[in-house]
Amino acid sequence: MNTYPDMAIENINNNSVNFIVDNIDHTTIQKSDIHGYGLVATKNIDKGDVLCILDGQIVSWNSYNDIASTNPFGKFNDYLFMEWNALDYNVLMVRPFRTKYSFINHSRAPNLTLRRYPVVVLALHSINAGEELTLDYRNEPLSKKYINEATYL
Repeated sequence: MNTYPDMAIENINNNSVNFIVDNIDHTTIQKSDIHGYGLVATKNIDKGDVLCILDGQIVSWNSYNDIASTNPFGKFNDYLFMEWNALDYNVLMVRPFRTKYSFINHSRAPNLTLRRYPVVVLALHSINAGEELTLDYRNEPLSKKYINEATYL
């Protein structure tokens, strides 16, 4: 089974190294049947369990787009990126490094949800060890432009 380490180096191929912040306990990153890699539970999770509290800096969508368009991480831009959550249609909470949260894939029948203020990742129902963790991305306040451009929603 192809898994990533819980913290730090994702791979060292072609002179690229990905750093992943371990912000969700009892999970591992594995190849996903949904898309690319996904976050998988390594122990049973009970309904209502809080998996993590997300934090970051508050910026407007416009500011985020301006920063992203400047290639802020240079040659590392492909794996050090601004991970985000939409707080409303004009405001994002961004994190400057990739976390395990970014490996939670989209599903229209998710097993996780986000609760806001603070932003927490919460189990919608009991999740078995070995089950991939999923969110319905459409539940975030995303602009129509973003939703129309996203092929995976």
